[in-house]
Amino acid sequence: MVRQVYICAAGHSGSTLLDLLLGSHSQVESLGEIRHLPKNIALNTQCSCGAPVRSCEFWRPVVADLGAQLKRDLLVEPYALRAGYPRAVTLVDRQRQTRRYLLSRKILHGLAYLELSREWHFIHPLTGFLRKGVEHRLLIYEAVRRFAGVSLVVDSSKSYLEATSLYCGCPDETRIILLTRDGRGVMYSNIKMKLGRKRGLYGWTNYYLRALPLLAQRVSSSHVLPVRYEDLVEDPGSELARICGFLGLEYEASMLDFSSHAHHVTNGNDMRFASSSDIRVDASWRANLTPDDFSYFDRHAGSLNRRLGYPEGIS
Repeated sequence: MVRQVYICAAGHSGSTLLDLLLGSHSQVESLGEIRHLPKNIALNTQCSCGAPVRSCEFWRPVVADLGAQLKRDLLVEPYALRAGYPRAVTLVDRQRQTRRYLLSRKILHGLAYLELSREWHFIHPLTGFLRKGVEHRLLIYEAVRRFAGVSLVVDSSKSYLEATSLYCGCPDETRIILLTRDGRGVMYSNIKMKLGRKRGLYGWTNYYLRALPLLAQRVSSSHVLPVRYEDLVEDPGSELARICGFLGLEYEASMLDFSSHAHHVTNGNDMRFASSSDIRVDASWRANLTPDDFSYFDRHAGSLNRRLGYPEGIS
């Protein structure tokens, strides 16, 4: 029986939207980027229900239950809950995310990728953080399923390392959705954020060049479902029905009205606070990228984009 689904995706690919849509099913709970939960507890950030995390009627008992299992007061020691090794961008705990933390994260993630992709078992003692993260993540999943009374949770943390490690630990209960978006749209989103073409494109290309072979190597093809952002927003009903079939769920048309459902997502983009369920295709990149932008993209990422199923033209 499928008990958790993990969304793998590069940034700006629609993972929050997909998470909210799936979490609007009567048997599913959205978690958002749950790897950030310790940070959200530490900073007492706003849950999508509007309440601070520490006083949220949903998260308060869940956090207390997790603390009892770990024998730690998570309101005092939130990072005793080791839900991952994330890098925050918008809401940052400066006491936690130091330069030393970021350097350690980069090194440890590199080691974890080598162990998973090349099966370098001799570095196994150095990658315990990933296994501990999966162990604690499963505690979160179970607590949420119990308190929410659902059979399945959605984690949109997006890390292919976490997804692979989670799957390897419990393949029968885990499914992975590989969400993609036309890389030109992602590049344009990053240009709008003043990151520039090079930096805006590097994260997207690096993500899929690493994620695709790793998932193909370590995860059964029948347990990974490719989903395109463009298909989801153009015909959400059909795509959600296909995804529900993959997860062993009956499609519910009410999922489309995601803003009318109560969600308790603690980390993700501002769509989690949306008061409307309107789903619009964001294809502004087609009109706003310059010919030089298109040429740059094709030189550096065109082949990968076509590999993901996106044609070279913009029609």
